[in-house]
Amino acid sequence: MPASKLETTITAFHTYIADRGWRILSKKAVQSGYQFVVSDGKISVPVTLYTTGRINVQGQANTLQSALKAWSGSSTVSKVTTTETAMKNPSGERPRATGLARIGCDESGKGDYYGPLVMAALYVDNHTEEQLLALGVRDSKRLTDAVMLEMASEIERICRGQGLLRIYDPERYNQLYQATPNLNLLLAQAHAHTITRLQPTVAASLAIVDQFGAERLLLDALRQTGCSITLEQRPRAEDDTAVAAASIMARAAFVRELAKLSRSVGIELPKGASNPQIVAIGRELVAQHGADILRKVAKLHFKTTDMIVVS
Repeated sequence: MPASKLETTITAFHTYIADRGWRILSKKAVQSGYQFVVSDGKISVPVTLYTTGRINVQGQANTLQSALKAWSGSSTVSKVTTTETAMKNPSGERPRATGLARIGCDESGKGDYYGPLVMAALYVDNHTEEQLLALGVRDSKRLTDAVMLEMASEIERICRGQGLLRIYDPERYNQLYQATPNLNLLLAQAHAHTITRLQPTVAASLAIVDQFGAERLLLDALRQTGCSITLEQRPRAEDDTAVAAASIMARAAFVRELAKLSRSVGIELPKGASNPQIVAIGRELVAQHGADILRKVAKLHFKTTDMIVVS
C-alpha cells in the first residue's frame, strides 16, 4: 500500500471512530505503519494500520474489538477511502492548507436562539496538527456534547497559548445586531476581530475560515482591523484540521455558556432554533420575568421572538 493510500485509510479510520463518538487515545509510528489506541469511554483497543494494507486489531474480545474487526475486514475500506478522497479533492492532490502553519477560525451559536455567539481561532502547525489528528479532531457538529467537551480540553492542552475565544453573550450580541442588522456582516466583523487579536501572538501568515457569505465581507473587515494575513475562505472548511479544532473549541464554549444561562434562569434552555420547546420555554420565561428577559438569554432578531411574545 503506497504511503498516500495509507493516509486515506487512516483518514477513513479517523472518520469511522469519530462518527461513533469514540476517541483515539494515542498514535505512534511502528515498523511499516502506525498503531492507534481506540477507546469508547470504557474499553481500549489497539489497532495497527500497515503500509502493506494489513489492519491488525488487537486486545481481548469485546464489543469494541468486534466493531473494529468488522470495519477492518470490510472489502470496501480501500475503495471507500479512495473515493472519498477524490470527492473531497477532485484534483487528487492534498488540500492546500494541510501541513501548513495557519489559523483556523470558526463560530458557534449563530443558529441557536438561546445562548451566545462564540468565536474561536486556533493556530496549528505541523507538530500540533499531528496530535490533533491522532485525537480524532473533526467538525464539532458530528460529535456528541460529552465527546466534544472532553476533546476541547485536550485541544486546549495541545495548543496551549495558541488559541483565542471570544464570547458575545446575548445582551452584547443583541446590541451588535441592532447596530449592524446583517448577520453575515456581524460574523465577518467577529471573525476579523478574533483573527486580528490572535495573529500577532503566533505570527501566522495564513487564516482559514468556513465561507459564510460574500468573500469581500471578511476581507473588508480584516482591512478595517489592520490585519495583514492571507485569507482562505472555502465551503466545508471544517475539513481542515485547524478549523475543525476551532469549531470544537467554539461549540464547547457555547455549550458551557448555555448551561450557565440555564442555571441563571432556573430552566434548561434548548439548543437550536426549531425545537418545539423553544417557544414554550420562552413564554414561561416571559411569564416569570417579563419580556426583557429574552434580550439576556436569546437572539432577539430570530422570528422565534415574535412567536413567544405574540399577544
